[in-house]
Parts: sequence; C-alpha cells; structure tokens
Amino acid sequence: MPKPKPILAIFLTVLFDLLAFSIVIPDIQLRAEKLTSGLSQDRGIVGILIGLAIAAFSVAQFLVAPYLGRISDRSGRRPVLHITCALAFVSALVYTGATTYLILLLARILQGMAGANIGVAYAYVSDITTDEERGKSMGLLGMAFGIGFMFGPPLGAFLLQLGQGSPLYVGLASAFFALINFLFVAFFLPESRAARPQEPRSSTPQLLLVLQALKAPGLGRLLLLFFAANFAFTHLETTFFLLGEKSYKFAEWETTLVLVFVGIVAVAMQGGLIRILLPRFGEVNLLRWGYLLQAPAMALIPWAVGWPMILAGALVLGIGSGMSQPSLSSLVSKSAPSDMTGSVFGVTQSLGAVARMVGPLSANFLFQIQPHWPYTLAAVLLLIPLAGAWTLKREGSIAQEA
Repeated sequence: MPKPKPILAIFLTVLFDLLAFSIVIPDIQLRAEKLTSGLSQDRGIVGILIGLAIAAFSVAQFLVAPYLGRISDRSGRRPVLHITCALAFVSALVYTGATTYLILLLARILQGMAGANIGVAYAYVSDITTDEERGKSMGLLGMAFGIGFMFGPPLGAFLLQLGQGSPLYVGLASAFFALINFLFVAFFLPESRAARPQEPRSSTPQLLLVLQALKAPGLGRLLLLFFAANFAFTHLETTFFLLGEKSYKFAEWETTLVLVFVGIVAVAMQGGLIRILLPRFGEVNLLRWGYLLQAPAMALIPWAVGWPMILAGALVLGIGSGMSQPSLSSLVSKSAPSDMTGSVFGVTQSLGAVARMVGPLSANFLFQIQPHWPYTLAAVLLLIPLAGAWTLKREGSIAQEA
C-alpha cells in the first residue's frame, strides 16, 4: 500500500490527535463538577477544584512542550509523535474509568502531556517545506485543527447523550482515535529529519536555550503576538456558551452551531483560500489584515442581535483567524534557528498553554460583572498583535530586522 505524502501524513496525524482530544470537551466540566460535589461544602472551593481539573491539561502541556520539541530536534519528530500518540490512548482509557477526582486529574495531566506534541507537528511541517511553501502548509495544519474542533465536540455531545450522561462512549471514542493515530504514525508517517549522533548532554538550562533561540531576529516579537492572540481568544472560547444562554437566549445546540460555522469558515480559509492569498500578499500583510478583522468583530459579538448579525460576526472572525494563524506560524518557522525549530514551536505551544490557563480566570470573572467585558478586553488584547503586524509591515519583513 503506497504511503501518503509527508504533508498529508502529518495533516492526518494532527486531525486524529485533535479528534481524540476535542471529543471529551463537552464532558469535562460536568464530570469535574460531579466528582468534586462531595469533597467540600464550600462552593468556592468546589469551583477552584473544577477549574483545576480543566486547567490541568494546559499546565501539563506548558511544562512538557519545550522538552518534546528539544527531544525531536535531537532524535527526530516521528519517535516523539509515536510515543505521545500511545500516551493519548492511555490517557483516554484513564479518563473513561475516572470514578474519583484524583483519577480525573491524572487523566487530564496525561492528556496534556500527550497534547504537547502539537509543536512537534509544526516543526515537522517546517522540516518538509521550503520557505515559499511553508505558509500554505501551515494553513493545511490549521485546517486539521479546524476540522478536529468542528466535529469533535458535537460528536462528544452526541455520545454523552447516547450514554445517558456516562463518559463511557466518549472516552472509548477518544481512545479509538488515539489508537488509529498510533497505528498511522507507525506505518505511514515518515521521519522528517535524521536523528543526530548522540552528544554529551548539555548543562545549559532549558530556559537559557530558549533565550538563545529568541535572539533570532524578530522571533521574540512574533511569540508575543502569538501569546496575545491566544490569550484574547480564550475569552471567547470559555464564555461563549454562557453568552449564548444569557444574551442570545440560545439552546446549547444553537451555540454549538455558531462555533461550527466559525470552524467551517476557518477550514475553508486555511485549507483553500490561504494558498491563493499567500503568494499574492505574503505572510505579513495577511497577518495585519487578519487581526484588523478580528479586533472589532470580537468587540461587537455580545451586541449582535438576531442570526444574521451573529453569523456575520462569526464569518469575520473565521476569515480573520484563517488568515492570521498560518501566516504567523510560517513567520515563526522562518525566524527560528534551523537546529531549534522543534524547541521554538514547543515554546509557542507552552505560551498557548499559559494563555489557556490564565484566560479562563479573567474571562469568567469579567463575565460575571458584565457579559460584554470579556469581549471588550479580548478586542483590546488583539490590538497588540495588530500593532506588531503593522510594525513588521512597515519594516518590510522579518529578515530586515536582522
């Protein structure tokens, strides 16, 4: 049986990875609430425990991602992806059988460690593409994200309903996708770079190695853009269902429909239109216009009235996100030292994990005061990457900053 091309192989790897992760999203909060209800009579403590169970994934991802990237730089991308796929399978089984809070917490930590492989996947794409093709290929990887998040949570909600609230079907489906991914990596994913000869272990701390990578022209600024954009979007992702219920008066399926629509638009952008736009306008221009679309759309979301306005806002957000994400990833890959690409993309995933740790706290705190405040703050935060993109445009290119 002929093997797929490397870019298609890594696309399918990320897609299976995201399906295994996103299918459990509808169950996490409900399960955490159920398992913590008997631990304390103080609702505040119960809320903290629920938040900890949700954030454990991002904490583990933050801590592990740079090390996976560094290992992949030294030993190759494929072994790291293979091991993390196996870990995703194990974590799904642990999640399925989590009957106590501590077991649930362990499952979330294991899931976060497995999910820290996304930076390695981005480094894989950087290995197999030229500078001219990289933006298009990053868009294809973004398309895998979009499809995974478009189909995973709705499928998880359906399986949860099918199991009458039991996580059995959800957990087994997650394990199934992880197993498929493990087998796919084993038989169809070629290595993108040769393993290096074993060298004496460097005594340089990981933080100093990262700081060395950040000395590359323009890279530190790009990572700031990445963090600010991710931090902004967590304010939408962690409050939108509440906004749908309280402001739009939506049923849960209607709110899900809006998010699916955003995913469809982003997939169409990253999987198709980005290939046309990048050669014509370049990464920096698309980055600027992507954030220019997203900032006002984010601020106006809570004020939308009726389906036409809501879908129009979702359309603009999807287009802006589909333009900016692959463009930024492409610029990061071009600015990273060639021998530290995996480490640098590990850092980006760690920064994303920090955003997903801190963002839900500020978003939900502000939402309890005024439902529109998280979106106002998110729009303000998006001005940071917008300003950074304008600076890059004014200077012409990342390379000219050297």
